[in-house]
Amino acid sequence: MGRMRPVGPIGLILFCALVAAASAAEVTWDSIIQLTTNPSSQVTGYSSQHSIAVDGAGDVHIAWMDQRTVPYQIWYRRHDAGTSTWLAETTLTTQQANCFRPGIACDNAGNVHIAWHVGTWNPLGVGIWAKRYNAGTHHWRADTLIDSTSTSNPQLYPSVACAPGTGDVAVVWYGSPDTGMNSQVFLRERHATTGWDTAMQVSEASVSHDQVSVAAGTNGDLAAVWVGKDFGGDYNQVCCRRRVAGTWQGVELVSDMPLALSQYAPSVAFDLEGAVHAVWYGRTLNNFYFSVFHRMYDAGGWSSIDSIGGTRQYQQQYPSIACDGAGRCHAVWCSQAGGSNFQLVYVQRDTDGVWSTPMVLTGLDSGDVSHPSIACDADSGVHVVWYDASSGNPDVYYLRGTVPGAGVLETRPLSFVPDPAPGPTILRCCSLRPQSGMMLLDPCGRSVTDLKPGVYFARSSDGERVRRLAIVR
Repeated sequence: MGRMRPVGPIGLILFCALVAAASAAEVTWDSIIQLTTNPSSQVTGYSSQHSIAVDGAGDVHIAWMDQRTVPYQIWYRRHDAGTSTWLAETTLTTQQANCFRPGIACDNAGNVHIAWHVGTWNPLGVGIWAKRYNAGTHHWRADTLIDSTSTSNPQLYPSVACAPGTGDVAVVWYGSPDTGMNSQVFLRERHATTGWDTAMQVSEASVSHDQVSVAAGTNGDLAAVWVGKDFGGDYNQVCCRRRVAGTWQGVELVSDMPLALSQYAPSVAFDLEGAVHAVWYGRTLNNFYFSVFHRMYDAGGWSSIDSIGGTRQYQQQYPSIACDGAGRCHAVWCSQAGGSNFQLVYVQRDTDGVWSTPMVLTGLDSGDVSHPSIACDADSGVHVVWYDASSGNPDVYYLRGTVPGAGVLETRPLSFVPDPAPGPTILRCCSLRPQSGMMLLDPCGRSVTDLKPGVYFARSSDGERVRRLAIVR
């Protein structure tokens, strides 16, 4: 199915209850699960790389770098939502050189996409590698070298994102071009129908870049963030370049704060209205401690910068952000809020743009929470992965939270005509019946009638009019 464009109106007869999004609602958290127990080191990717993904069926996918053998390999584990069980951990690579921290994403068909880099001698090639799980055949495909400079200059730490509705995959990384000059940000995309296209350089300035993250929205929109001195000055700042409806915009300065010193480790996500959300950590001359910041780009341009780490002064680092189907955003990071050990901290941004008070989710007295990553499912689940050495060596840990449903405003039959705005219509639905000439589709483009909580599309029979629906409990 082609890309969907949200242009209305579309007529539907809905028997449902319209709901308002919850504001900074408390999340119910399950118990922490230790996913690895081998007495070697297992470490997830950097927070910006996205080490966790959730597919349309609710299965959770996690990848990490494992040091139980030399060379290091990429390992993987999946939680099966249908059986509510964690499947055994699996090694995905057997390369003859170290495979370093991976990024992971899922497309709407349930395929899993993983990318990593090999940075030392390897007879198969040095550079960015990718691997794909085919949900139709239930098999992992062979490793694919997707970028390697002719001079074998380093290509490092890829971040992966999948475009909703199309199955397109974007892999962004930083590395030295063939010239060997300053490291730049690169992108390569895989299209479901044509495969891998040609890699392109995303950054423009002749300065060094690193710590990249990528997110994919509808209509082929992309957002890549990184740190560098693209706008001059003595300190690395967070920069962003967006692709809007197929057209690349100029590089934009995101962390333009007064008296800003170096900024670090941006992570980026789209919400369902198409807004771009970036989080990062850094400090200014007015603050001795690192803080976590957020900024959003929507139809009105870049918002003001929010400091979302709370009012207490302590070190905070490595944030990750994800947005759910009800229009909320969720972020996690590492914080010394509880003392000398870094703990896992969580915040939520409600649909009114208000951030909740930071919540400490761990209580380690040994080891530090490192490089957490967050993802949301199509229902009300928030999923977090990280690694720490509380067991005596670095292991991978997982935590699931459940966001309460929104309050019901009214329940009655109504003739519903969505407006042409690009955001989703949020519904608490009992039954839903399309008018003649209208189809209800899941994100893979399959016709559906039984709507569980998740994201769906209402499409006219001519394919020209499409509206997103977010069904919540």
